[in-house]
Amino acid sequence: MKKSLIALAVVAASGAAMAQSSVTLYGIADASFGVVKNGTVTQTKIDSGLLNTSRFGFKGTEDLGGGLKASFLLEQGFNVDNGASLEDSQDGQTKLNQMFSRNAYVGLSGGFGEVRLGKVWSAFDEMKGASNAAWDSGLSPNSGVFYGGAIGGYTYNPRNSAIYFTPNVSGFSGAASYSMGENKTATVNAGRVAALNVKYTGGPLYVGLGHQTERVNGSVPTKKFTMLNATYDFGMATLQASVGRQSQNDLKTRDWTLGATVPVSGLLSVSGGFAGSTDNVAAGDIKRKGISLAAQYALSKRTFLYTGYHATRTTYPVLPRLNTSLYAMGVSHLF
Repeated sequence: MKKSLIALAVVAASGAAMAQSSVTLYGIADASFGVVKNGTVTQTKIDSGLLNTSRFGFKGTEDLGGGLKASFLLEQGFNVDNGASLEDSQDGQTKLNQMFSRNAYVGLSGGFGEVRLGKVWSAFDEMKGASNAAWDSGLSPNSGVFYGGAIGGYTYNPRNSAIYFTPNVSGFSGAASYSMGENKTATVNAGRVAALNVKYTGGPLYVGLGHQTERVNGSVPTKKFTMLNATYDFGMATLQASVGRQSQNDLKTRDWTLGATVPVSGLLSVSGGFAGSTDNVAAGDIKRKGISLAAQYALSKRTFLYTGYHATRTTYPVLPRLNTSLYAMGVSHLF
């Protein structure tokens, strides 16, 4: 009898736990058809992830009671056009046989905020895309403009990371992340990535400030990235803008972008803008400019048609300028 009661109690407890937990399989499949021109070379291609990076993942939460929750997320990117998985090869990070290259973390959240451990977006990356016109995509005006110079890009989802998100207090929130490099040897210090952001959201206004420093290893100078961005929703249109700075020893880069997103109807929206970046190098300034215009039409809550045009121009102190352009149309499906 006691064994039966114990068994019933275990089953009941298990049922209660299951009722407080959830696991979701989700993803995005995004494919486009387009014409790419790079200098004098023109190519027609089918591509993946132009509007949204194609991906699949598993995520879940468990209510632990008392306002405390546990969560996890495992996410992998892939190419729709050839079925290949996406692996990161960022600065100081050797390619691995990765099962979840985009995100892989476990976290706890409550009144104190949220902590995540694993492979996560850095605190800088968490705020950077908020002001990107054309939905922070491959059609955004700063695509191929920002982080394309001598300093190169920042590490957006470093491995071996911890990130902390503060609670929202009167519209203010923030985050701090730190990635502990594991490539230390007897002669080379380990790399590391440290980042933070502060954001304010109140009514139609959003303002964000982010900073990231990263050291690939002891022999490579530290990179620094800073951005201030903002958006304002006027109802009939949302204006988006940012200014940024990058540095690595004597190398300096200044960035800016200005754009707008217009909801034409409940199903159709249009977005576009301009972006610029200037590298200050010994031989003279290298300047990159970008322009884009894109439209998105919702066939349903989960399926979108899109089209867009994006062009960049790079001018050098001595070399001929380089022009690139892309015109594409595609479909993005959320599942």
